[in-house]
Amino acid sequence: MGGYKLSRLVAAVEKFNQRDFFECHEILEDIWFDERGKERDLYHGLLHLAVGLHHLTVKNNFKGTLLQFDKALVKLEKFEEINMGIDVTLLKKQIRNLVNKTIKKEVPKRLPKIRMH
Repeated sequence: MGGYKLSRLVAAVEKFNQRDFFECHEILEDIWFDERGKERDLYHGLLHLAVGLHHLTVKNNFKGTLLQFDKALVKLEKFEEINMGIDVTLLKKQIRNLVNKTIKKEVPKRLPKIRMH
């Protein structure tokens, strides 16, 4: 991964971890749009996760949240363990936990953080 793309990914992760899911989505969308390799689905999955969390935390839209989380999992299922420095296995587990809470129309007190290695 080139330096510019890595710096944009780091910026997106920082926004995500600061709960600025809208800005995270904006950055990821820029990266995703230009990506043509297999990582495109990783960016797309992260993008769907950020949109889902925006729906959950800002719009209180449980239906939209679940749709986005489902899309995120479909994209991220293609990846295992650490990919592009992101612990995808942990992230998928966190999304599944979020899905379970969202089905019950609960907003979790603790939201996931993306860990980069």
